[in-house]
Amino acid sequence: MATILLLIVIYLAYLSLGLPDGLTGVAWPEMRITFDLPLAGAGFLTIVGTIGSTIASFSSGHILKRMKTGPLVLFSCLLTGASIFLYGFSGSFWFLVLLTIPMGFGAGAVDAAMNHYVARHFTSKHMNWLHAFWGLGAFAGPLLMTFAITSLGSWRNGYHIVGVIQLVLAVIFFLSLRVWNIHDARPLPETEPSVSSHDKIETPVPSVEKSLEPNPESPDRKAKDVRLSNPISFIGAKLRLAASEMTSRKGLFYAVATFFFYVGAEAVLGLWSATYFREVRHVTVKSAGLWVSLYYAAITIGRILIGFFVEKLGTTRAIKIGIAISLVGFLILIIPFYPYVLCPVGIALIGFGFAPLYPCVMQDTPLRFGSFAMIATGYQMGFANIGYTLLPILVALVADATTLHLIPVFALIFLLLFAVYAQKLSRIRA
Repeated sequence: MATILLLIVIYLAYLSLGLPDGLTGVAWPEMRITFDLPLAGAGFLTIVGTIGSTIASFSSGHILKRMKTGPLVLFSCLLTGASIFLYGFSGSFWFLVLLTIPMGFGAGAVDAAMNHYVARHFTSKHMNWLHAFWGLGAFAGPLLMTFAITSLGSWRNGYHIVGVIQLVLAVIFFLSLRVWNIHDARPLPETEPSVSSHDKIETPVPSVEKSLEPNPESPDRKAKDVRLSNPISFIGAKLRLAASEMTSRKGLFYAVATFFFYVGAEAVLGLWSATYFREVRHVTVKSAGLWVSLYYAAITIGRILIGFFVEKLGTTRAIKIGIAISLVGFLILIIPFYPYVLCPVGIALIGFGFAPLYPCVMQDTPLRFGSFAMIATGYQMGFANIGYTLLPILVALVADATTLHLIPVFALIFLLLFAVYAQKLSRIRA
């Protein structure tokens, strides 16, 4: 019973992570009128938020050595909830920028902490369902903002609603702090539970206690001696330390590359597919928006369904199946005929194929890196945030200068690069 309660709390935590993700995209047409800003202003907020989340992700291993997962989730939810709620009272764009930093930090901290905790204590089934709850939050957030704008008359009310939901969830996390303790004295399984008979490994998974022991050579220990004057220099220092680790830690480069390219591919389609549908395939605004929602719905449904089968398939096979389904989706999407039939089918298949990729690679982090898994998780999340920010901007710049037909082509290239590095990573064992 305690484990079921803990899983409910964990899933709620990841739902809270997804809730804010689509708010600004829906609200920005009204927000930019309020603050008299260009369309690109939303991109600046995304970059600032990514700085906060990247700092938190790179620091998560260091933070988790000093704070347990439950209190960290509570603190992060309070931080994001308060920031989102205050968004609705903002009187200037620069106040939004200021609030975006703690919002991003809170999201990055809980993201890395939850992924590490579930990878350590639960199976790949639960990891896929964890990320499905992010999808539910990401799907619900835009709906709540749309309701606020159309029925309540202001984008500010949308942020107030989501902020209150986040703060209510923080109360739930406070009341349930004790349930996190059920794993404190429980030994981990001797073998990775997500590995099927097809790719079974005999390597034992190190204990949580060992993974929490201070490592004098770890980036976090070295980072204590780095004097930082601003967030950009912090990320720069962390990237240099990560580069040093990647040259000495077997498989770490492959791991961060998989997250960099997968999240980049997912973000490119999430951000720019509506533009592709409208400007290249010449469909209606309503259809383009509906198909983007279909994309996220397919990711969510796929993660729920794969959770029932991934323990039999194994994470490696689930990743290969997901890549194959996505490739079929891309082929259908770029066929230049019958857009009202092929585009929704293609984008849905891509989303469905994407479903197992992120959670399955994340689930195997302890198997790949052993006692270094906690820090490796932070690096993976950090490079995922960088990919989420940089690759869509790169695609936008190139496509705008050449042709918007390149939007799905770039996403396909990023998926293929993910496949290459995921295959290399699958051979790595702690």
